[in-house]
Amino acid sequence: MSNPHPIADAVSAAAMLSLRWTTRIISEIDDNGPIPHRAAQATFPDIPADSLQHGLRTLRQRGLLQIREHRDDDSPVGLTQAGRDLGDVYEALSHWARRHHYPTSQSDFVTRVEASLALLRDRHTVSLLEAPSAKLYGYRARRALHAGLIGTGPNGWYTLTEAGGELGQALAVLTNWAAAHPQVVMAAASRRPDRPTTELHHVGGPALRLAHIGSTHATRFPR
Repeated sequence: MSNPHPIADAVSAAAMLSLRWTTRIISEIDDNGPIPHRAAQATFPDIPADSLQHGLRTLRQRGLLQIREHRDDDSPVGLTQAGRDLGDVYEALSHWARRHHYPTSQSDFVTRVEASLALLRDRHTVSLLEAPSAKLYGYRARRALHAGLIGTGPNGWYTLTEAGGELGQALAVLTNWAAAHPQVVMAAASRRPDRPTTELHHVGGPALRLAHIGSTHATRFPR
């Protein structure tokens, strides 16, 4: 059965993955394997001790980390299948951000992933990427304009830029991950939202007129 709410689930997944320190912790364990619990602070010296323990506990509750409920110091902190599958999501988001110098050309891996997730936390941006033939009021398109995902074409109508089309491909990877792990997304959605890692951009100015967004539909990110 197809997922009736792919856009909402993708937005929920992006919001969940924006929890502070998530990208840092998941990518470190994905790259280097499980770590003994006693070595967690030494592995993440840049994360305050209280924040690290909160992050580890929350990621376990959300089904991304495997940590024994009654652990000893040598018990491993590892990834669940959902956590391991985030490697493809992170790769797609980082590839897009690096290719399009977002948020800057000097950004590191974690910053690129988090900035991309911040865009995909916005349901208007995600709706635009999923259904580029839909009509969108200008004030809802400001974030996409600011990020260079859309541009103005003939008669002032919007079209997806190359960056917008390729972010749609990365979005497809996130959507597929959310569909493969609905229990993780549902568990996160049932909890009070955490403060996101990266603040969303706000672009001021007068409201833009109603515009049409036209382009091809997003496809899966090429491996």
